[in-house]
Amino acid sequence: MLSDENREDRRVRRTKRMLKRAFIDILYEKEYKDISVTDIVERADYNRSTFYFHYKYKEELVEELNESMVNGLIAAFFDDFKKGIENMTPADIVIFEHIYKKKDFFNLWKTSEAIPNIQEMFIDKFSLAFKKELLKMRNLNIDIDMDLYVTYHAQGVLGLILDWIKKDYSHSSTYMSRQLHNLLNINQLKRS
Repeated sequence: MLSDENREDRRVRRTKRMLKRAFIDILYEKEYKDISVTDIVERADYNRSTFYFHYKYKEELVEELNESMVNGLIAAFFDDFKKGIENMTPADIVIFEHIYKKKDFFNLWKTSEAIPNIQEMFIDKFSLAFKKELLKMRNLNIDIDMDLYVTYHAQGVLGLILDWIKKDYSHSSTYMSRQLHNLLNINQLKRS
């Protein structure tokens, strides 16, 4: 039997999920700046007081949505790296499968204006996580500036993702994972 607290948490999660889903759906019809709280609650079939119980304003909902989607994306990329970048296989790279499963959201990345700051948030979080992974590697080439290398890869991964999305997923997620694996394993960080 569920406790009242768990039941309430489930209801809160469901309500927030419905509000976010409504917001995403509306983004396909209107520009971000033109979307109002009223638009969101009408689409989600809630009232304004329900919205304001969970969020102070539209931007707070968007911030939470961005945070959860970017964190999911980062986790999809790095969770399987526990054995290290040096030892990963193409099957370990699940970021493209993750994006494809949530393409209703990621299709919005076709235009950088659709959701403010989402790509910058991805770059920042990806760079931080990638740098942590690189620091675990042995035999790092000391001639390569780590910050520049991280920036290079973060921008490159974002570029691959954006290109794949903009081309309507013209390659399979498996193909994209294999290609990213090949690109990451050029071994520029290792000394000969």
